[in-house]
Amino acid sequence: MRDHYARAEFAAAGDVYDAAVSSGAATSSDDDLLRARILLKHDENRAVAFLIGRPARGNDRERRGQWALLLAIGYSRMRDFERADDNFALAQRLLTAPSDKAQIAYHLARRWLLEGRVGEAWSCADEMTREKSVATKIANQMLRSFIYCHEERYRDSAEVLIDVLTLMNKHRQEHLEEWFHAVQNLALLGRELSFDRAATVARQEIDRDVEWPQDFNLQRFQALKAVGWTCALRGDMLGCFRYLRAAERVVPSKAFKAIISLDRAYFARIGGETHWCADEIAAAEALADEIDWNALQGEERIGLLLFAEATSTFALERSRYYLARYKNLDRMRSPLLLAAFDHRVEAMAAYTEGVVRLAARDDKAEHAFREAWVIFDRIGYDWRAARAALRLFDVTKKTRWRHLAEDKLEGLPQSWLARELTHARRTSEQIPVRLPPMQHKVFSLLCQKFTTAEIAQHLGLSEHTVRNHLKAVFRAYGVKNRAALVAEAANRGDLPALA
Repeated sequence: MRDHYARAEFAAAGDVYDAAVSSGAATSSDDDLLRARILLKHDENRAVAFLIGRPARGNDRERRGQWALLLAIGYSRMRDFERADDNFALAQRLLTAPSDKAQIAYHLARRWLLEGRVGEAWSCADEMTREKSVATKIANQMLRSFIYCHEERYRDSAEVLIDVLTLMNKHRQEHLEEWFHAVQNLALLGRELSFDRAATVARQEIDRDVEWPQDFNLQRFQALKAVGWTCALRGDMLGCFRYLRAAERVVPSKAFKAIISLDRAYFARIGGETHWCADEIAAAEALADEIDWNALQGEERIGLLLFAEATSTFALERSRYYLARYKNLDRMRSPLLLAAFDHRVEAMAAYTEGVVRLAARDDKAEHAFREAWVIFDRIGYDWRAARAALRLFDVTKKTRWRHLAEDKLEGLPQSWLARELTHARRTSEQIPVRLPPMQHKVFSLLCQKFTTAEIAQHLGLSEHTVRNHLKAVFRAYGVKNRAALVAEAANRGDLPALA
């Protein structure tokens, strides 16, 4: 049992325990504690029931303290915070070793985060620094990464994960579980952020010759899939499909298998492979009806959004059906997943709603895309923000959105979105900018390098009025300053002839 546990083969370790109990063999308190820890990894309700049904034996202070701590963790995840706090208090009284105090602080921080009390979580993280062991340093860094995600400071989270992977690679065998989670989380962040180092390190780590137990198929799948998208964003479509194929070999559920098909369909469509795209969507839809989407508590439920987007251009009613099914899902309940509360998922839903409404020529598409843009821009998910901006340009034909997409895609010149941006530029150049007479006069004088004061004097206006006209001209051309205005006007051939 302990050998399996040390190799992060938790299901196998649990099976060994259960087989021993079924055969009538006696188990020790340490065995019982280990079984409870395994149950806590996936099912806090079963873990709590197990701990209550097999209370700590004897008067061993250490074991009673660990028992209380595991109960506290289970009750926290069940959001029974009153019972959780009682057991945390008991654990703090019984466990006095510095390593135990650090362990309590870690789990107490996770409890505070479940209630949204980030300040208290940071206090626990700071408390952990008093204990100097490698295990505590790793736990502390993982905790800090998680807190940064709660604060939507995703780049900071990625920086911490890079640091902790460097530390863990010196002690990987003793910290396999943490290593698997760190690789997964960094790969996911490397996909979303304009942060090349995160993407590079994640790819290096997932390519290491490390055996992933079946218990971590989900984490490996997510990491491989994320690296595939990262390759595509950097123009490496061969690498993209290679990692997506590798992800499919460890796919943990039918829902994720459908998602992989939808990913391939997305990239096949981008490459102009319409028949391949249709085949992948058909394969995914064949799985969709076999899946109880409402029973899912992980990110695989996002598959419904991908179905809605994939079918929007050729089967609008099906697309609306998938979007409606997503909206009718119960609120995600899993306390272990950031997806249960982060706004990224909310933004993805808004973007998909925009896609469906755009296909239906619904005026509300703009509002949905704006909602997605605002969230992705705030949290620093640049390529997703750029994609929303490009759709807003499609809807409004306002140059401002094209410029915002350009800013977000500056570091991804080889992505398929950069090709979309090139098309948007051509479209933008064909849309004439028509300025009212006074704004056109202000624009002409600005292009002749007149200052605001000189324009005001020349036109007999106040400087305040001139500044308002300038702001209107900037908006019309979708720029933020004079240099960008002149560049955009020159690109369009709108520069006025010198007087």
